[in-house]
Amino acid sequence: MTQHRLAQRLGTLSTAAFCRHHNWALLNSLANDKDVTFSYTKPEATSDNADVPIAHQAGVNCLTIDQHEGRYLISGGADSTIRLWDLEEPHESSSTYKPLTTLPRGAPSSHTHSLTSLSIYPFDPTPTTLISTSYDKTLKLTSITPSNLTPIHTFELDFIPYAHALSPLPDSSPLIAVGTAHPAIRLLDLRSGLSTHSLSGPNGAIYSLCWSPRTSYVLCSGSTDGKILFFDIRRANASFASLDLDDAVGIVGEIPSTGLGARPSSLHLDFNAVAHNGPVTSVQWTPSGDKLVTVGHDQRIRIWDAASGRNDLVHFGPRIRNERQGELKPLISPPGTCLPGRESLFWPNDDGRGMIFQHHLREGHMLKILRTEGVKIAEVQASNKRARTGIGGSGTSNISRLTSGGRINSMIWRVGAPLGEGIEMYTAHGDGRICAWKPVMKDADYEEIDADGDHGIKKPAIWTAGNGTEDIDVAVDDAERRRKRKRDLLGDLVQGLAKKPMPF
Repeated sequence: MTQHRLAQRLGTLSTAAFCRHHNWALLNSLANDKDVTFSYTKPEATSDNADVPIAHQAGVNCLTIDQHEGRYLISGGADSTIRLWDLEEPHESSSTYKPLTTLPRGAPSSHTHSLTSLSIYPFDPTPTTLISTSYDKTLKLTSITPSNLTPIHTFELDFIPYAHALSPLPDSSPLIAVGTAHPAIRLLDLRSGLSTHSLSGPNGAIYSLCWSPRTSYVLCSGSTDGKILFFDIRRANASFASLDLDDAVGIVGEIPSTGLGARPSSLHLDFNAVAHNGPVTSVQWTPSGDKLVTVGHDQRIRIWDAASGRNDLVHFGPRIRNERQGELKPLISPPGTCLPGRESLFWPNDDGRGMIFQHHLREGHMLKILRTEGVKIAEVQASNKRARTGIGGSGTSNISRLTSGGRINSMIWRVGAPLGEGIEMYTAHGDGRICAWKPVMKDADYEEIDADGDHGIKKPAIWTAGNGTEDIDVAVDDAERRRKRKRDLLGDLVQGLAKKPMPF
């Protein structure tokens, strides 16, 4: 690290390149900090929870954090409560966070069922308004102060909401898109407090929604019928494009300003095309806006070209697991932490083992495995085996998996906070915990930086993370890796073509 600071002072290394290299090194050294805990109360001394402080009495379902200061974290749990945490609160002598305030289940106008999604209105310099959805079939607006959470308005939805989204663009309309168990997207107007209209197109429940980072009126949805559709909310017939997993060409000649990030020709709309062979649990654009990342129950993470709708055929390996009945999003490395084309994708594997897979976003190969402290892999494997075989009652095994510490329900970044490590990650777990992931690195983790700013981390032949029970060989021969990926992709294409009816 010293030589990099010297190069910066001598003018051979730009400040931007130095910051990017430093952030990239932090990102690749994240590990679960078991000393940081979140506790809403001092638990009673029992054999079950004496040594495990929890943030919610039941599981933590969702997290959100203010994007301006990175100071306040808000959590929503299966116990119907919402809690506000100050990430700058603990003193040096303590690493346990206590909630500033709690909105309990019994409070007036509060949620009465498990929370499904949370977000903070993004255009206030300090967090003032919280948006939340719940299994009680409502979306609520809540006023935020450091000492109180007060519900101020309720939207009745009539169906269970799974996700909601607001446009990140300041010039966008103040509309909240909500995906529910009904096959239509609801648009709610923050100015009038009413529902404006619905967007039809999907044939199943809508698990995930995402607004375009480039065009304020373009919305993308993922539903249980495996379809990913794009909508122009200004039109009555709003859907104008779809993604097809068998399409490796896309719209020839399209550029980002006229592609799916904007609004291409409606000829690309095909209601019979599917993006995944199963429910879609996540759709999101990359921070640069040139790629779209989707996840489905077919155990696939797919990368799409946002300009043309082309399937980039990126294969993330056979170890991806996803059975979530609702939204489950991977994290993409924050802007400014990686060189273009070297982004990382963090996937919370849905197998109850508490593992987060770090992949190369555009190539698909695995870089590292992050493990949650305190999760016993042997017990998880035994529970999963009982669930598959039915020994001991499958219902009991499924419930224990939902409430286990290895079940990761949500992940969130904390970037650029005035206090902390610069880049931190927080995860919500089924046993009621909130885990903090912070960088752990030494000067030896850095490698030389060229004068032009190219950089990287010195990686050993084998990356080992967590308790060392499983090693990932990242020095696999490139030619063999490409051949295996092509074989897997060819199998997916053949399977998709075999399901299409033959013309006669």
